[in-house]
Amino acid sequence: MRNILLAAAGLTSISVLAGCAQQQEPAPICNMAGINAQRQLVALPAAAPGEPSPLLEMPLNSVSITDFNVINKLYVRSVTAQRTATGTVKVISQIINCTDYPLNVEGRTQFYDQAQVPSEPVSGWKRLNLAPRTSNTYAESSIGTKNVQYYMVEVRETR
Repeated sequence: MRNILLAAAGLTSISVLAGCAQQQEPAPICNMAGINAQRQLVALPAAAPGEPSPLLEMPLNSVSITDFNVINKLYVRSVTAQRTATGTVKVISQIINCTDYPLNVEGRTQFYDQAQVPSEPVSGWKRLNLAPRTSNTYAESSIGTKNVQYYMVEVRETR
């Protein structure tokens, strides 16, 4: 009987201690090695006259991290675009801070027409505050309606 009471007392103290443990909210886990393996970086600094450009084009309908200070600290989880009821295009992107400290970044969007020519001035930079291991949403809407067919989002560290 004494062993049963001691065992029950032990279980109670374990459950009390477990209840006191601080529970952390789930945080994103970034595999930067895998992310870096997918990136294409160009070693050459600039194009020479008559030669093709060594710079990789930033693809349309995507988010490009253009600042080397944060390229290994951020992950773009998603980017989508949709037409609003008024015909404009709204771009929404989820950016994840993969570090253990806060980051301040900013994004801007260029919208393009069917010929991939800018259809309106590039947007102003919008700031995003990212707490450690969290995400935030960047969103921008076009001014134009039917002439907008493509977009490109740039992200950099806040200056």
